[in-house]
Amino acid sequence: MDSKVIREIKVKIQDYQHYGIVLLSLSSFLYLGTVIPFAGKDTTDAIVCGSASLAGLGFTALMYYQAKRLKKRLQEYQ
Repeated sequence: MDSKVIREIKVKIQDYQHYGIVLLSLSSFLYLGTVIPFAGKDTTDAIVCGSASLAGLGFTALMYYQAKRLKKRLQEYQ
């Protein structure tokens, strides 16, 4: 396996990890929207924020799974 492919895999690993960090930050921000009370917040607002937070956590797990899978593939080639 040539160095160009290895370099591309390393870049993909970093990208997946960065996407995971961003999604985790977004999920925690949305979760705070469900927990912190403010005037005018409706039940549907809390449900939407909670659902979006859970979806973000799911995508975060997917990003880290992909990064882990690529790390294993990279170790096999080296």
